[in-house]
Amino acid sequence: MAFITQFINDLGNFIFIPIIFLIIMKLLKRPLSECISSAMKVGIGFIALTMTINLMLEKLSPAINGLAASTGSTLKAIDVGGAATAVMGFGSDLGAIVIPLCVAVNIVLLLLKITDCVNVDVFNLHQNASIGAIVAAYSGNLFYGILAAGLFHVWALIAADLGAKKNKEYFGLPDGVSISHPVANTYLMFAYPFNWLFDHIPGLNKLNVTAETIQKKFGILGDPTIVGFILGFILGLFGYGFDNMYKTIISSLQLGMYLAAIMLLLPKMTSIMMEGLVPLSNAARKMLVKKFPDRNITVGMDTALIIGNPNVIASSLLLIPTIEVIAILLPGNIVMPLGDLSQFVFFIACMVPVFKGNVIRTWLSSSILFGGGLWIASWMAKPMTQVFMKFGAGAKKGVLYSALNPAANPFTGLFAAATHVGIIAFVAIAVVLLAVGYYLKKKKIN
Repeated sequence: MAFITQFINDLGNFIFIPIIFLIIMKLLKRPLSECISSAMKVGIGFIALTMTINLMLEKLSPAINGLAASTGSTLKAIDVGGAATAVMGFGSDLGAIVIPLCVAVNIVLLLLKITDCVNVDVFNLHQNASIGAIVAAYSGNLFYGILAAGLFHVWALIAADLGAKKNKEYFGLPDGVSISHPVANTYLMFAYPFNWLFDHIPGLNKLNVTAETIQKKFGILGDPTIVGFILGFILGLFGYGFDNMYKTIISSLQLGMYLAAIMLLLPKMTSIMMEGLVPLSNAARKMLVKKFPDRNITVGMDTALIIGNPNVIASSLLLIPTIEVIAILLPGNIVMPLGDLSQFVFFIACMVPVFKGNVIRTWLSSSILFGGGLWIASWMAKPMTQVFMKFGAGAKKGVLYSALNPAANPFTGLFAAATHVGIIAFVAIAVVLLAVGYYLKKKKIN
């Protein structure tokens, strides 16, 4: 099993996920030519998205580092980012068992009618493995780590159903497709109480800012590419410093143009992946409707399908400098956000439909969640470093490591706290999650 997980990790999502797609489509009795074409488009979509996001991170990093330096930041734990934690997760002791574990959890929940989601987003199970590995290192108990990985998947599947209708309507997803991305579904859970709270705050409840309303009100200044340019330019001015204004202005203009390009490119990159997805979703839905005529079975997919939305991108770009400032000013925080900054589009995407695209609500709630998450990431820095040094890539002795994904995840903190109580705490969490899933199904809430 260890070899299998290492093989999956070495392939990467742009190879492994298309292979899964091809196999599933063939099992659904689709023509081989269609299977190959769809799988290739999914793989190309992943590559295109990765290139675009890496471009964003590459161009943002100097400005972000400059901002941290100019404020006298002494943050000592490095946020290594999602790619590094994927290597760590699949390479860890949990890596060999996380896929069969989560498949088993999925089958049990389907049989219990707690979920209608059939997860095919296998690659992102590295998030489950990473959380499990961190909890295991923190507690010194591998069994607690296994429980954490499994229970995290329980919520991901329940939340896939919870957000399915809104995601379909808002993002225009094909019939029978849901989002089962574990981390994105973590923050979906918080969007509902935050939305209720915002509805009851005078002034804020009347404020509705979306990419569409900005463009309508401000014309060309509201265009997503122009918004990206302005945000990039402002971040550059503060990040590059004022010692050499000529160089700062030139670099800020360049950063603005790069972010403008990203605002334009991300939706187009997403559309490539969607082209590959539609044949699979259509074929899967036909089969699942026949097998489960009384249920609305969906295929659980990656958040990559929805990150191209302008309101997702705008909220994420606003969040990047905000989290940097919070990290610097937050008492007790030791984590310098860096590697995961480009991943915000993935983390917050499922929240956007709940807020009906309201950028201000998405930004405010995300700032609070990730700001608080920095305390969890600081708390988990030592066990995260222990796991990363053993199973990660490029780890250096004497350096403290953490990550917004998964070390800052609220579930990571919950499971770590549960280890102090023991097995009864994990049983209680399982009961609560199953009860929530049953209630949502009973009330047909989505």
